[in-house]
Amino acid sequence: MNHQFRRGLSALLAVASLSAAGQAYANVTVTGDVSPEDPSDPWDLGSSTLLVGGASAVWEPTFDNGEVIVTSGGKLFSAAALVGNNASGTVQVIGYGSMWTNSGSIQLCASGYCDGSLIVRNGAEVSTDELVVGNRNSMSLGRVLVEGYDATLTSRTNTYIGLRARGRAELRQGGRFFSNNVYIGGALGCSVCNGSVTVAGSATRWVSTGEFIVGVYSPGTLDIYRAELSTVNARIGLSSTFSSSKASVSGWGGTWTNQGLLRVGTDLGYGELTLGAYGTLVTEDTEIHSELGGGFIKVNDVYASWLNSGDVTVFAIGNQSPSILVDNGAFVSIGGLLRTAQPASIPYVYRYLGPSVRLADGDLVAGAMEVAEGDFDFAGGRLEIGSFAGDLANMQAGELSVGEVHPSTYVAGSYSQGPGAALSITVAGSSALPLLQVDGDLDLDGALEVRPADGAVSFQAGDTVVLLGWLGDLTGTFAAVNIALPLAPGLAWDTSALYTTGEITVVTAS
Repeated sequence: MNHQFRRGLSALLAVASLSAAGQAYANVTVTGDVSPEDPSDPWDLGSSTLLVGGASAVWEPTFDNGEVIVTSGGKLFSAAALVGNNASGTVQVIGYGSMWTNSGSIQLCASGYCDGSLIVRNGAEVSTDELVVGNRNSMSLGRVLVEGYDATLTSRTNTYIGLRARGRAELRQGGRFFSNNVYIGGALGCSVCNGSVTVAGSATRWVSTGEFIVGVYSPGTLDIYRAELSTVNARIGLSSTFSSSKASVSGWGGTWTNQGLLRVGTDLGYGELTLGAYGTLVTEDTEIHSELGGGFIKVNDVYASWLNSGDVTVFAIGNQSPSILVDNGAFVSIGGLLRTAQPASIPYVYRYLGPSVRLADGDLVAGAMEVAEGDFDFAGGRLEIGSFAGDLANMQAGELSVGEVHPSTYVAGSYSQGPGAALSITVAGSSALPLLQVDGDLDLDGALEVRPADGAVSFQAGDTVVLLGWLGDLTGTFAAVNIALPLAPGLAWDTSALYTTGEITVVTAS
């Protein structure tokens, strides 16, 4: 057989193989019960609705499953889509250049007992005006998966995850989601309806520009792990029901950034936000509603951090656990005022059961604190504040830090310090005004640590630093005093006036 004949035979076999495969090599393929039935590339349905699974008749479905696959740069255009209609329906859009553009609503699990799925992978793009993940029946399930670098899903108006069914959404491994209004968990009176979202993996990002609610009328959950979420005026919990909605942020690079007001909890319901190891929450202003003790923010793992540039207000009564917990070496910074308040809408019969804010281990830095008596449990960790309204009790194992972030600290009340606690004062230079000013009584025990600020130069003879000032009575003394401020040779610190005028002075060493 000569070479020319063999090349011709090979070409004929290749054409025959392609013909036999049919749609298997097309960029837009359909299998099962799909309407319309004959795809092309690009496949433009005009004003027709794409029906996938149970598609033979919308209101009298065949109960047969269906699938649409867009791959290898294929294009699909539709005005609306029902994926899963008393059956199982799936749409997959896979690979760079592959695209599905929908001008209306995509409903995943659209009717009856159904299972509807949308899968966007590896650089593919899907855009729609509206996205409904789980509708019609509480026993049904709608699912979205956006996975792989540059895989992108865009919902231009509203996104419902678990509207009147169970809804699941996953963003993984570099996937991206751009949304406007988002409602996770939405069924009134449906105890098994819920919405759940997982955002995981480095380079995975979700940007939402409209209303964002986790737990509308049924439970919602949001888990962010090593990924990024950006929202505006987000809420965890909306209705005054006893359903619980939860969110968590953890993992290296795991970050939730919210512009405007973040509200956690409801008047009678529950809302939980937990920051785990390495997780970061960035907010402007925050409200925690814990009228029956079920709303809280926990920052309680290694390298967990919450950075709030504005004010934080806790409305709590009848709480059995703190509404703000800082523990296990976590870091919380509140640029404005941290305050607690009793909500006027809740009757007094729900009596106070415990503190609203607890610092156990870690750092809590605030511009100011204004908390009701007994509302702050200073159990340990480090506290630094510009001002504190009320009596500040540091009776356990905490450290009150003065002068490191704020130039001084003002306590509009009394300050008491127990034997296991410490007062740490950072000094930049001589001062005529007290670095810690207490308007009431001063009751001392424990340790006093006086440290130099970064770049501090050696103090000279005659230099005076006023560490303490008080207007009430002084009782007790520090059990240990350690002054680590730099001195010129031959000098020492005179502390003889510490408990009379609150000052220390540099003198010649004897």
